[in-house]
Amino acid sequence: MLKKIKVEDLVLGMYFCGFEAAWLDHPFWKNKFLLKNDSELRQAHASGIAYCWIDTERGLDVAQEEEAADSAAPLQETEPSAPEPEPTAAPPIDAVLLDAMALRETAKKATKAMFSAARMGKVLDMEHCVSVVEEIAGSVIQSPNGALSVLRLKLADEYTYLHSVAVCALMVALGRTLGLDEAACREAGLGGFLHDVGKAFIPHELLNKPGKLSDEEFSQIKKHPELGYKYLSQDPNVPDYARDVCLHHHEKIDGNGYPEGLRSGAITLYSRMAAICDVYDALTSDRPYKRAWDPAEAISAMATWTGHFDRAMFLAFVKTLGIYPVGSIVKLESGRSGFVIRQNAQDLTRPVLKVFHYDDSMAVTDTEILDLLANPEADTIVARGGEEWARLSHLDAMQLLSTGVPT
Repeated sequence: MLKKIKVEDLVLGMYFCGFEAAWLDHPFWKNKFLLKNDSELRQAHASGIAYCWIDTERGLDVAQEEEAADSAAPLQETEPSAPEPEPTAAPPIDAVLLDAMALRETAKKATKAMFSAARMGKVLDMEHCVSVVEEIAGSVIQSPNGALSVLRLKLADEYTYLHSVAVCALMVALGRTLGLDEAACREAGLGGFLHDVGKAFIPHELLNKPGKLSDEEFSQIKKHPELGYKYLSQDPNVPDYARDVCLHHHEKIDGNGYPEGLRSGAITLYSRMAAICDVYDALTSDRPYKRAWDPAEAISAMATWTGHFDRAMFLAFVKTLGIYPVGSIVKLESGRSGFVIRQNAQDLTRPVLKVFHYDDSMAVTDTEILDLLANPEADTIVARGGEEWARLSHLDAMQLLSTGVPT
């Protein structure tokens, strides 16, 4: 049974079910869990939030506190048949991918609803938006490789919606690499989720024009940051940092970006992060007017763009995804191809691959998992996918990713 109590009355052994406050204001990634360690309890008490909810059927009630303190027995949930899972026990990758696929669909629907509300001039359902961001953030933290791969899968006609989902996920992952705390990662994720809402006010046929844009058409496209900022500014529930990301995610370090031509330190942290995540996802996605780039090719190209990105932050982004990001296709010395399924943090040049041969009909055969770090003599990457990516990128990503390899 849910019960509202004062946060100061929280003790270990209670089953926490959320603060009486906006999700963005509370210090935890998850909303429901058994309080089992002093760190979580200290975070709750230091939150500055007055009230919270507990489930008295799954943990201690306020009235049980003294009784529990007198008992030498360790605290237990009242439902032994449903123990709290250990946070270190990662689920099999197949389960992670299936969960991520379900989340991808949920997030796509939420993004469509967000764009629809914007077009009709309605106020955003911010509670729904932050709930989706929370799920995305949790998925990325639990399994960065699997979650990022699936959350970034999209067809050309899904780009407008799933691009927001992908940038949200990439922002969370980059935030973790940069050492941001959990609250900051959530904020970065929300900024990424809302960054392109201004495109709701750009004609669909212009966004998806298959040919080259005229100067006039491109000028119209370039208005989307300001249009989004204006829309978000009408809602006092939208945080300032999210509006800033919406307005400034196309700024460049050298001052040649838009809409304000900001330089270097004048661009906020989250907007500098968004500039990288936005471009990377755009380059590696199919659009009506271009084919997706191989992820490794995109990273290599972005590295040459002097003055575009915050250099230190871009290097952190490379560390996040790897030199050969998950989803890249590489050529091996043996003549085989390899689909990157996981990074080795100890050596970004030696990822874990699903290697395979393919024939003229593009049928895949002789697949196996190869960890290039654990087996350096087995094979070597000799080139990025290049033209091979264009031929093989249609392969079923779920088939290639579902390997049983832990994340």
